Parts: sequence; C-alpha cells; structure tokens
Amino acid sequence: MYPRIAFFFKDFSLYLIVDLIAVLVFISSVFFLVKSKYALNVKKITIAVIFSLVSTALIFSIFEGYFRYIYDESDGLGFLQVNKRWQERHVVYNNFFKRDRDFKVEKSAGTVRVGVLGDSITFGAGIADPKDRFSDILQKDFRQNGINAEIYNLGVPGLDSHEEIKLYQDLSYLNFDIIVWQYFLNDIQPEDKGGPAKIISQDAYSSDLMSVLNKNSTFFDFLYWRFSSKYATTFDQLGSHYLQMYSDESILKSHEEELSKFIGELKEKDKKIIVIIFPFIELIGPDYPANYVHDEMKSFFNSHDIEVVDLLSDLKDSNWKKLVASKFDTHPNEKVHKLAAEKLYEKLYPELK
Repeated sequence: MYPRIAFFFKDFSLYLIVDLIAVLVFISSVFFLVKSKYALNVKKITIAVIFSLVSTALIFSIFEGYFRYIYDESDGLGFLQVNKRWQERHVVYNNFFKRDRDFKVEKSAGTVRVGVLGDSITFGAGIADPKDRFSDILQKDFRQNGINAEIYNLGVPGLDSHEEIKLYQDLSYLNFDIIVWQYFLNDIQPEDKGGPAKIISQDAYSSDLMSVLNKNSTFFDFLYWRFSSKYATTFDQLGSHYLQMYSDESILKSHEEELSKFIGELKEKDKKIIVIIFPFIELIGPDYPANYVHDEMKSFFNSHDIEVVDLLSDLKDSNWKKLVASKFDTHPNEKVHKLAAEKLYEKLYPELK
C-alpha cells in the first residue's frame, strides 16, 4: 500500500504542484480583487476567467489521473501509453514465455497435442481474456465433445513466417500431432523489417513538441491519437506496403519456397497441418484490395494438400468496425476469434472423433 502511495506522489507530483499553485493563485486573486477598487463588473469577469483556468487545470489533472492509473485500451501499433497498462493487466506469460498456461514436455498417452503457430493474432492482441482466443475456444470445444486435446498457443506478436518457422523448430521437441498455422497477409515480410519500421516511426508524432507532450501526459496522448488521422493513415500505408510484396515475383517466390521447405519437413514427420488465413480486417468492404492475395495463398497451400480456412469468405460482407478489438487496435475481436475456432473445429473434429 505505502509503496503505491509513494509512487503516486512521485509520479503525479508535477500535476499536484500545478493544481496546488492554481488553487492558491485563485484564492489570493479573489482576495485581492475583493479588496481592490476595480469596478464590480471587472471583478466578476476577472474572477470568472481565473476560475475557468483553475477549473480547467483541475479537470485536466483528474482526467490525467484516470487515464494514467485506471483506463486501459489495446493499441495495434503501440503508439498509445494506455496500451502499456493493457499489456500489464491482461498479458501473463508461462514457463516458455508464451501467453498460455505452462507447457509440459511430456505428453500423456491418448492426448492429441496441437501447436498453434502465428503472430499477434494467435497471441490474442486486443483480447483481454485469453479464454476468448480461437486456440482456447477450440480446446474447450474439443474437450466438451470427448477429444482429449492439449492446445498450446505459440503466438508471438510481430513474427513473420520465417520467424514462426524458426520458433516451431526450436519447440519441435514438444511433439505436436497437429499444427494450426495462422497466416496473416503481412507474413511475407522478409527478415529486413526496415519498411514497416520506417512507416511507423515517421507517423508517430508531427513535431518534437507533440512528442514531449504525449510522453508526459497520458490524457493528452489519448486525445492526440483519438482525433488524429495519422493512425488510420499508418494502417493504410502498412497495408499497401505488404500487398506490394505479393505483387513482387521474386519476393513471393522466395516466400513460397521457404513455406514449401517447412511444409515438407512437417510432412516427413507425419504432422497434420491446417492453415487459417485472417484478412486485413480494417480493409474489409466492397473494394477489399487483397482478394488476389487470398486466392494466391489458398492455391499455394492447397497445392501442398493442406486444408485452408479462409475467414474472408465469412467476413467480407461485415462492418469491419464491429470486428476489431478497439478503435486503436485492428486485431480481430472476440467475435472473429469465435468464428475462427468454429471453422477449425469443423475441419478437425471429424478426423479426431
């Protein structure tokens, strides 16, 4: 208790000092004006102006305290300060530093062990309760219907296909029977992530002053991103960047060769593979620009005799704003995760029952 109070007074000291000074200035100003010989109207107007300024300072401090210590919201780009609190409150790591219960190396007899490979979508970015992720829902559905399934969520934010492959290879000793491979349309990104990093960094703040204000006020930071168009612009630029890569024959060829090699390795070890493709949710609409990418990747995986669940067909006529985690986070929400679990269950249950 005492450490928290001490932290609060240290962390919030600037606002407390400003508020104290504002109140003292208001009291002394009123006292001075009452004793002065200024006209009554002048006194009233001056007191009203000072009161408004002091009230603004106090109200701002109250909102600052709320957004700094209470409010949290996920943020798909990591711009907002409230995203840090969301991470601290809702993300717990296990013994393998994954967002899941602890993993066991030994597999019990009769257990079907499923490894869910993917990025921030699999991780559950924007999903406050891990039980609402598609991997957790799938495990629950299996067990409720008599399948002794043990599903391990291997999702790590920011991973692309080549990094997911390496992660699986490092954890292959966990002896998975089935690999659910979550594919997103930025997984083609090569090891050099300079392009996305440059887009994100250049769109962060419009000036050094804004940067200073945002870093020192959680409330101002929230307001800045709430009314700025930069957030949507950044997502549009990132989407265009990734889609251009699928139009580059050399990049696409290299990507598919890497996937083919990994698929071959899994098949040699008799692993069942199923791929689930998530669309760019914020781009869903009549003019969705990535249809050709979905067709290309479905065709590629099908050519390797891999079953594919493409969520675009189920989501294409939806209002994308009802599918995202929050205004600041275009990761799929609980509704989409539930749909993903249902589609995977339909594919896998007949083979396991």
